[in-house]
Amino acid sequence: MTRTTKVLAAIWPQEPASASHFDACSSIQELAPQAKDGAQVKVLVNPSFSEFRDTIRDFHPSLVYLCGPSSYDQNKAHGTVGHLTFKDGPQSVEALSQACATVETVYVDAAAHDNIGSKLQNAGVSHAIVWPENSTVPAVVAAQFSHTMFSALLLLHSTVHEAFALANHVVQAHCTSLVDGQYLAPSLPSFYSPLKAVLPDNASIPTPVIPGLDPSASLATAVPGWADIRLLAPRAELRLLLTGGTALIDGSKLSFLGEALRALLVMEMRGLTLLNSSPCTKTPANLPLGCSALRCEVRTTSGAEVVAILGGQPSVLAERALVEHALRMTLVADSLSLQFRLPPPGIAQPVARQSAAIAGGVPVVDALVLTSVWAVQVLRYLSQKDEYKPLISLGVAAVGGTATTGVSALDAQRLKIVVSGQGPSVHQLVGISHPGSHMKQEHDQAAHPADALLA
Repeated sequence: MTRTTKVLAAIWPQEPASASHFDACSSIQELAPQAKDGAQVKVLVNPSFSEFRDTIRDFHPSLVYLCGPSSYDQNKAHGTVGHLTFKDGPQSVEALSQACATVETVYVDAAAHDNIGSKLQNAGVSHAIVWPENSTVPAVVAAQFSHTMFSALLLLHSTVHEAFALANHVVQAHCTSLVDGQYLAPSLPSFYSPLKAVLPDNASIPTPVIPGLDPSASLATAVPGWADIRLLAPRAELRLLLTGGTALIDGSKLSFLGEALRALLVMEMRGLTLLNSSPCTKTPANLPLGCSALRCEVRTTSGAEVVAILGGQPSVLAERALVEHALRMTLVADSLSLQFRLPPPGIAQPVARQSAAIAGGVPVVDALVLTSVWAVQVLRYLSQKDEYKPLISLGVAAVGGTATTGVSALDAQRLKIVVSGQGPSVHQLVGISHPGSHMKQEHDQAAHPADALLA
């Protein structure tokens, strides 16, 4: 499900750059060259307002991102993002709103004032993302939020609403504090839009084009036997290493992170391609009367290839388009079943540890998820794809016994600051060695292929 995304980013990083400084705009700087499948990003560094306005006119962006300068004078741990400072002088909110009037989405990653969200909408902007009025914008939290959001937009072609919701969940998981038994949520951007920011689910699956069927008709009524479709997916436990300390292994925080992981799986499976299918030699006993089963090889949005067993009436399984859509529907639904498992009562919480081979030395803790075998295979594939940034943006440092690859020095610096609460003067930007192919292998229950159902 590819969407054309054109992003214009106007940023104000520290110049010259310093290893002991961390800019909130570092996320878009790093992700811009990695945009996939037609997504385009143009970055203006320290622009004048006239340059900014003229680029909007000539480039026709669908999203404008503005990120103010980061300072650690007042908050040495998380820093603050200041006001926008165009080279030719400060601009009023009205002038900025008029310059962006033709843009669908405007994301202002800077100190907000003068009802900027409402004024952007009044000027014609459909969706505005701004920080709460007259509040401090923590630079590291802003960078984590924008990294997750742009990872989804530029690499997974999510909608703005999905990307915002994903970033919201990730930041709440990693940046919420527990003080005197009360959860203290971090300051987060606000979303001004006629539509609600929600994570993707079955409703986000593309409408299938089935020859001879009305696209607006319900498949349940238009296709005899559609209700008998079943996905046969054995369950598995999988160990993850998450960037964070013992405090992350908490029901509320892992609830947010679990929803974010489920959303990544949904984005992978809703646009899957059916590569091959063949009849199963043995029909599983738990299918409705008259049903048969197909062994289906599919490729996910990011290229993972997995096998799924689909059961249903032979008349439905004979139509490739119906099979592909049924796989999208059932695998997306199964994605939503992923759950973190907390340690049983009486068992000590896992303790954070560090290794240069894992996420560049960011502290990590063990966590256990219950999901399906195919999902384990997808997550393992994604963890080994260097250019797949969403997984490390969620803080997944290892899947099973294998460290997540593609972790950059900026990723490591950002995550160390998030985890430790100590700023860039402590966690300076340093080069990292890429992890080896495998850590010590741990046994998990995901070793059985889907074909085991038919044994």
